[in-house]
Amino acid sequence: MKRWILLIFCLNVFHLYADVTFGGLNLSESDHLLFYADTSGPGYGEYRTMFLADLPGKKMRQLTFFPERVVLLENGTKLQIENRFGIFRTDEGFLNLRAVKEFPSFENGAEIQNGKISNVEASPDGQYLLYYKPTGFSYADLVLFNIKDQQEVIISMENEFSLDDTVARWSRDSEYFVYSKKGSIYYFSIDQLGNDRLIAEEFRSIGRGGIASVKWSSWDDLYYINEDRVYRINSAEFFTQSIYSGLFGIGTMIGKVPFTFDQNFDSFDISPDGKKILLNRGGRNLFLYYLKADDYRSTGDIKSLPYLFLPRNTTIKRVIWSSDNLITILATSIFDGSFNSSIFRIDLVSQNAALSFNQTDDKDVVDIVLSENEESIVLMDSKGITLKNYRSWIDNSTYIHSEPFHVIWKDNSSIIISGASYTELINVESGVSDMITLSQPGSYGYREDGSVYTTLDDNTVRVLDANNSWVADEDLEKEITILPPNVASLSKRVYLEQSFSGSYTNTIMVRDIEGYGTEALFAPPEKMYEPFPEVEDPWNMENFTHGSRIRRREVSLVFNAVDSVEGLTEILNILSEYEIRSTFFINGEFMRRNPEAVKELSLSGHEIGSMFYIYFNMTDAKFNLDANFIKRGLARNEDDYFLLTGRELSLLWHAPYYFVNSDIIEASASMNYSYIGRDLDPMDWVSLSDCDGESMYVPTMDIIENIMSDKKQGSIIPIRIGQTVRGRDDYLFQNLDLLINGLLIQGYDIVPVTTLMEHVQ
Repeated sequence: MKRWILLIFCLNVFHLYADVTFGGLNLSESDHLLFYADTSGPGYGEYRTMFLADLPGKKMRQLTFFPERVVLLENGTKLQIENRFGIFRTDEGFLNLRAVKEFPSFENGAEIQNGKISNVEASPDGQYLLYYKPTGFSYADLVLFNIKDQQEVIISMENEFSLDDTVARWSRDSEYFVYSKKGSIYYFSIDQLGNDRLIAEEFRSIGRGGIASVKWSSWDDLYYINEDRVYRINSAEFFTQSIYSGLFGIGTMIGKVPFTFDQNFDSFDISPDGKKILLNRGGRNLFLYYLKADDYRSTGDIKSLPYLFLPRNTTIKRVIWSSDNLITILATSIFDGSFNSSIFRIDLVSQNAALSFNQTDDKDVVDIVLSENEESIVLMDSKGITLKNYRSWIDNSTYIHSEPFHVIWKDNSSIIISGASYTELINVESGVSDMITLSQPGSYGYREDGSVYTTLDDNTVRVLDANNSWVADEDLEKEITILPPNVASLSKRVYLEQSFSGSYTNTIMVRDIEGYGTEALFAPPEKMYEPFPEVEDPWNMENFTHGSRIRRREVSLVFNAVDSVEGLTEILNILSEYEIRSTFFINGEFMRRNPEAVKELSLSGHEIGSMFYIYFNMTDAKFNLDANFIKRGLARNEDDYFLLTGRELSLLWHAPYYFVNSDIIEASASMNYSYIGRDLDPMDWVSLSDCDGESMYVPTMDIIENIMSDKKQGSIIPIRIGQTVRGRDDYLFQNLDLLINGLLIQGYDIVPVTTLMEHVQ
């Protein structure tokens, strides 16, 4: 009996942590089934997608297309929408949106993705797509897809995987792109591929660095920063210069910067004339330099822009640099637990004497996009878009579009807006709007004439036409009868059945009345969740190193703030995007160095524990620590945190370096503290030049693979915040979304440590 109870409990766990739910069954007399799938995406939340299944023909068609990613193809004549159900593309004129058969899609039998989907990056002319095909949780093959020939070529194998928007950087003429791999940058030539004279990857190396180290100019020269030197590389010289890159530097040095460029935290933009560089130092400091190769006497004419600081945490999201040297910067920040934005503008022509940021009055801007002729700029917020004259910054027009996600200039007079409800094309001169597709359905069903309809938020009705487009209902005055939903016809019955297969909570079953058989409408997910062990591992609430191994499929990510603050903004943004509440540990030194960051962290909604007042090895034999010292150190951290934030620390703690003994744990337990240990060490704290670093150092991508291999149900996974003293090539917090995605794919819920503790009792 106990074994059956345990089995039932474990099966219910699948239901609790599954990701996709089906419903809304409506079967027509001709055995065409309408239904929806509810799912969620990081950064977008929950959304609904509508399908139409032809049961006799065994075909399925997606009817609504939520725009997780949007791109224009083939010189702006076709639109492509990507989401976890597949990749979809219109014909010319943005009609007949259909699944691209060369990519997996749910309507063609593929599994619905969960977590964050990776980017598919189009060339500027829309003829090619670049994307990753994962070979593991953090490694993937880089693939080039030719839209015209419908052929794909593996460009590079076993690359470090990325979920951000930069798979590679295309030249404006779409003839070249550059990508990074294992600390080096490589170029790829479309012409060499087309003429079957592509050389091996090792001979296409440009130099050391990452994708942040390179930028294309408007005339397709590549600018490259290596340490403190800036190079310009003519794309026509790639072949000859890369062949001999091991013997001499590639390109022409055109300037220097006064610090070593760190690809992990820094970025840059080049002026359209190629004579100036805007350096983004650590994501928060912007510096303008006039490039000058000969710096024997000086580093050239340097003008320092003011320190761009929005209270607490700031990230530079977008930099626009027009050909007439007018720079516009969109910065986002976290303030009192909420996201805010600010726009700054710098005119390098009219302010030559004293350069300075000028902040505009615009608030809550999500993105900014400049037209190709540089005359107009779009500002997108949660209610729609505002069109401004770029130089004068005077409003031209506004367009209401609830919850927009993406804005793309189709040409200088028309804009595509994709949002939570629909995707539309707006002519900015006439103000006329044409709907391209729906993102989500409202109430839906069949009309008396057999057509499919859905209602929109504004109570208008849209009808599906032969081009898979939702058109305005022209028959409203004819009082067309709406048929009630039905789950049975003369030959079929449909119903929902609970599912325990991976990320689907249920499945749709079709019963053939005439043929006496029942089958699922679609195949279950191929990715099955990891099984639970048969035996529980013991735990200790005073020295808590893991949660239950058999009760729930969940883990805790804990973040250790030791001394520096690098990565905290990225961590908070990603946790917010995935709607994850986690556990942070801070010590006295971190509070003294970063008081504003601690204030913001206290407002973030996460669980905050203690890492003692001083950061040192508490088990070192040269120290003779008594119980009173432990109590005073914990109490001092409590008091400092309260004085700084007005809030109390949780009664959770762990010793610096996780070095602890029974006497230390016993002393903290007398203060009602629970010691939070760990059951695996990611080794993300090991620097390049640490003692024994050659054998201990693990690259971040390998760290993620190791975590995914070694973690168990109930694991506590520590992640260090900030740079290590002696540096690393990369940091785990920079690829936090990869780790979270991997855990979600395996069915894990990510919870605070206190939730793990609650679930073992």
